[in-house]
Amino acid sequence: MIYGPTPFDAIRLTLNKMAKADINALLQLGIKVVKQEADGIYLVTMGKNSFRTKSEIPLTPGKEYWVDTRHTKSGMVSLARPHPKPLLLKKEGFLPLQKSLLEELANESDPVESIKNMLLQMTSSAQNKEQFQTLVQLLFSLQQGVVTLPFEERGKRVLLQLKKDKKNETLKQKSVKFYAAFNNIGPVEGTIVRYDDKNCLDLEVFYPKTARLLEGLKKELKHFSQVSIALRPSAILPFWESDTYGLLDMRG
Repeated sequence: MIYGPTPFDAIRLTLNKMAKADINALLQLGIKVVKQEADGIYLVTMGKNSFRTKSEIPLTPGKEYWVDTRHTKSGMVSLARPHPKPLLLKKEGFLPLQKSLLEELANESDPVESIKNMLLQMTSSAQNKEQFQTLVQLLFSLQQGVVTLPFEERGKRVLLQLKKDKKNETLKQKSVKFYAAFNNIGPVEGTIVRYDDKNCLDLEVFYPKTARLLEGLKKELKHFSQVSIALRPSAILPFWESDTYGLLDMRG
């Protein structure tokens, strides 16, 4: 076997390779919508700059988006393929866990239970309100059947989610579905499946630039016997997300 009893090592290697990719500064900076000024016209911020722009789809004030851009004939910057960023990727709500966590979880008999105990312990010793609220979100996500783990990889923010179900409650099966959000390349949804001693990786991405870039990285993913990369025309959303802080019952 290449990876041992769980696909955590495979996911760790995949995230590391994808985080090294760098399309351009626009995706990484993204935009924050300040307000809508007219039909399709918005005031947005990108980094330290503010400007008015046109969007091909309706945007929500206060939300952050990945974007590609183009210039119209009138000289206005137009937002191409805006895609909402997950809330937990935002600056004030981001709490990166230890990078070594995935490697450690690969050796656990019940990774999900280990994650729950770790988050409960961190919640009891949270340093401030923002940390506490983020940890509550991670615990609430786990209660809904989705493991949510924020990381920093190569200095870039990554939000990883793994979906568990009744057949794969401990994530110890031969296949796992995951969602990952990167500031530098946007959202990714993937599946890792092991057949005997072979590992197959299927990825779906939202941006054509991301697809082309990851195609160039396929040769670096040497631990997979097969890698496929597809472009999804619709949004790639988190498996679970909420902007509220519900009541937790982590006994089960």
